[in-house]
Amino acid sequence: MAAVPLGFNIDAPRWDQSTFVGRLKHFLNITDPRTVLVPEEELDRAKALVEGCRAGLVPPGSSQEQLLYAKKLYDSAFHPDSGEKMNLIGRMSFQVPGGMALTGCMLQFYRTVPAVVFWQWVNQSFNAIVNYTNRNAASPISLRQIGVAYITATGTALATAVGLNLYTKVRQDGAGWGSRPHPALPC
Repeated sequence: MAAVPLGFNIDAPRWDQSTFVGRLKHFLNITDPRTVLVPEEELDRAKALVEGCRAGLVPPGSSQEQLLYAKKLYDSAFHPDSGEKMNLIGRMSFQVPGGMALTGCMLQFYRTVPAVVFWQWVNQSFNAIVNYTNRNAASPISLRQIGVAYITATGTALATAVGLNLYTKVRQDGAGWGSRPHPALPC
């Protein structure tokens, strides 16, 4: 266990953020899907450790690796502006497993209009939760603004999904425009 170096700054970037690789490593670190499985109590301990470290109170025997892991958990679960714990579904670390499950359901259940409507609504609601959770908390947003954005995004997605689903069914059935020669055009 390596000791914490003198002058260690827990908020300093771990990787060089002026390079693509450094930014990629940072992104992969805070979006690690395994952090979704970490119990709430461990997240709270990580927050206390990070805040203590910021105040210059590093517990004796703490290693740099322990502090960096606590920072990883803190960054993945707590909002950068407000410091509040984010809901599980809205965390960036939930995007891969949540998005994969939703994509699988949308691909599997596309055959009927009610199924398309339901899964598109679930997908847009998921996206709305993610966007709200990761919003700029320093800029207030009213419930009216949230409602208008949600209804607009969901309505557009539903209209597009249902419209394209019906269009492709018409095309597959051979009844759509373009499936037969147009009567006014020579073959």
